[in-house]
Formats: sequence, structure tokens, C-alpha cells
Amino acid sequence: MSMQSIESTDAISLLQPWSEDFDLIRGFFDEEVHESIIRLCSDGSFVDMLTEFFTITESSDSQGTLNQTVKSTLGSLQSVNTIDALQQLVNEIASPIIEMSVSNLSVSGLDQLSPDRHYLFISNHRDILMDPLLLNMLLYRNQQTTAHCAIGDNLLKNHIALEFAQLNKCFRVLRALKSPKAILKAMKLQSAYIRHLSFNRAENIWIAQKEGRSKDNLDKTNPALIKMLGLARPKEVPFGEYISKLNIVPVSFSYEWDPCDIDKATELLITEQQGHYQKEAIEDLTAVKKGLLQPKGEVHVHFDSELLDGKIDQMNHAEIAQCIDYSIALNSKVFPVNLAATSAISPELLTSSELNLFTPKQINLAAEKLERRLDHCSTAVRTRVLQNYAVSVKR
Repeated sequence: MSMQSIESTDAISLLQPWSEDFDLIRGFFDEEVHESIIRLCSDGSFVDMLTEFFTITESSDSQGTLNQTVKSTLGSLQSVNTIDALQQLVNEIASPIIEMSVSNLSVSGLDQLSPDRHYLFISNHRDILMDPLLLNMLLYRNQQTTAHCAIGDNLLKNHIALEFAQLNKCFRVLRALKSPKAILKAMKLQSAYIRHLSFNRAENIWIAQKEGRSKDNLDKTNPALIKMLGLARPKEVPFGEYISKLNIVPVSFSYEWDPCDIDKATELLITEQQGHYQKEAIEDLTAVKKGLLQPKGEVHVHFDSELLDGKIDQMNHAEIAQCIDYSIALNSKVFPVNLAATSAISPELLTSSELNLFTPKQINLAAEKLERRLDHCSTAVRTRVLQNYAVSVKR
């Protein structure tokens, strides 16, 4: 690209004027926080949710102690007046659940990212709540600005979930639309809002590489996602250049154990057998609770460097998606259960270098735990779960 091209592009403003349409999807502003929290704290179902949370995390036998904990938390919430203060409190509240359900949380690459730059984090998506929760917790702990997180509105039908998400810098992705015209309009709105967050506010953003969790652990970026990001670009700016200026950073989430592994396998099998899967209304909430509360073993999160160090200006959306896929796969972490699952399917597929990643004892213990986990599953579900865990082995 010529110097003249760079200069002319840099002279074009990437600022996105505010649109009233953003109100349909945006998170809350600081001035809306206190009123929202007061409303939540007076809602019985929100209080019930807090009570359930602390019952699990504290395993308290004393109802008086439990009530005092909930009352103290409600009091702390009601003194919050800004998004930053709320996220600090959420981090304090969520830390015990992370420590309870994750045996070891590790992170790499984050220290290589500048706190003075804004980034668009695009990651694989394994867990509804834990992925964005862990990402923001790690950013917060490393003195980085937390990210605005894209959340499908299918998860925000409950008024408490919607309000708490908006308080936590989440913005809605409209998924219930049917007509191509409405879908395109929603994509343009989302693209414009991301442009506003990136260039007007220089904020970090997180979005999953495709709609919904990866049920089969095949982490593939939907090229349409990359195309969506460019819908709001100024016409004078080439597609690749605009995407480059969003500062995409691929993020790899690696979970040793997936609390929803059997549920995902069951859904995949029903979809294959019947052509579709009719989800019950309670299933998303159940998945959120399982993913948050049940043991996950080790979890590793890798933040890659900026995608191709910004050298993506000549690529199209499909090529950029492939680069993200390569980064996520390269930086994922293999655990003993992944080798145990591969061995259970086809032992001959494991190379000596893969087997040397762990001791035979570690692999055997993982195999025994996996078999206990699948003890009451049908042969078809068992096979699918094994396949899903085996996918994570690098080839």
C-alpha cells in the first residue's frame, strides 16, 4: 500500500455519529446505573438469585449468616453509581465461584497488549457466561480496560438477565429476526455500534467467532461475522484497511472439563437424527448455571498478538476468518482428558510427542474420570462426547 493511500485513509474520520437506534442494543451509561441497581435490589427474583448464589458458594449451614451476606451484598450494590464500580464489585463477588469451580486459571499473552490501545477480541465460544466473565476478569486484574461484550438476545429474555447484562457493558445481538431485510438492518446497527465503541470511545470489545457455543468443539469463525464488522466502514476506506484498524486480537479459551459436555453431545445427536433441535425455555439458564458452578478443572486463556500485526489490509473476510481460526487452534491448550478421549476412539492416532505431553498416570486418571462421567450415557452420546474431547488434540 502506498504512502499516499495511508495518508488519504488516515485523513478520513472513522468516528461514528451517535444514533438513537443504538438504544435498542447498547449497555447502560453511568448516569443510569444507580436507578437500575435500586430497581434490581427491590426485585424479589434478583434477591432470590443472590441467595441461591451465596448458598452454593458459601455452603452456609446458617440461615442467619446467609441472610446477612445477601443483605451486605445488596447494601454494597446500592452504593454503586458507575459501571466501573459495579464491575469491581462483580469481580469481588465472582472470584469465589471461579476459585471453587476452576482448579487452576492461567493466562498468556495479555501482558503483551498495550493498555493504551483498544482491541476487538474475537474468541472461540465454549461457555455462555464463563467466556466473557473470565475475559473481563483477566482484563480487570491486569489493569486493562474491560470489554463491551456482545450477547445474543435469546439469553436476555429474563428482565433480570437483561438489566444486569446492560450494567456490565454488554450489548445485544438481535437473533430472533426472520426476514433478510430485518437481519441486514440489525447487522448494520451492530456494526455501527462497534465502530462507535472502537473509534469514538476507544473501548475494548468482545465477540464470539460465531453464533452460539461450539457444540462440537470445532472452533470455526463465521466469515459473515467479519463481513458484518465492515458494514459500517466509510465507503472511502477499503475493507481490509478498516478491519485492520479495529485491532483484532484472537483469544483462545481452553477448558479441561466441560460441565455441559453431555448436553451438547445430546443436542448434536438429536439435530443429526431429526434435522433440528427444539430447545426448552429453561435450557439456556440451566447451561449458564452448569457452566458457572460445576467443576471445570484447569482453564487457560491465551490472548494472541494483534492479528497478523495489523497486516490484514489486503485480505477479504474469508481469509481473515481463517487467520483467526489458525490463531485460536494454535494457542489452545491440550489436557490429559483430550488424549484419553482420543485413545478411547483410536489409540493409533496418538503420536509419541502427544503421549509425552503427560505421564501415563495422568492420562489414565483422566480416562477413568471420563468413563465415570459417561457411565449412564447411551453408546451414541458417549461416542459423541469422546469425539468432542478428542477434537482438542493438535494435529
